[in-house]
Amino acid sequence: MPWATGERLDVVRLVRELTERSSRYADRAGAARGLHRSDLSALLALARAREQGRSPLSPGVLARELMLSPSATTTLLDRLERSGHVERSHDAGDRRRVSLEMTASAGETARSMFGPVAAAMTEAMQDFSDDEIDVVRRFLGAMVEAVDAQDPGVASS
Repeated sequence: MPWATGERLDVVRLVRELTERSSRYADRAGAARGLHRSDLSALLALARAREQGRSPLSPGVLARELMLSPSATTTLLDRLERSGHVERSHDAGDRRRVSLEMTASAGETARSMFGPVAAAMTEAMQDFSDDEIDVVRRFLGAMVEAVDAQDPGVASS
């Protein structure tokens, strides 16, 4: 498949730039609050699971989602538990089974980190009509699907 050219290439570049700047912002905002990138990824995975009705997650499911080893996941969860962002609870019927939940503190931290960006983005959208926003929403959804459809382990020609 040919590469994008002209205005479509500009769009690809802008999407990449937005992704990179968002990533750098998350790194800086997390660092200012003593959170590593892996901490943010874990909290995002837990929040997404809650939104999708898959909560609580087990440490094993979280490890698979983050592509971490069991020991790295334990270290990550220990750090998040110490910082008050995650609670681990043991199943009453099977003490080996552990469930993970984000705390209210994690939600407050997320709002303090990303609330200003969300507000700025909302403000930036004010100059666009509902129809234009719908086109952008459909476009970004298609971009998410395009990325999800790729296998990074296989080179395409």
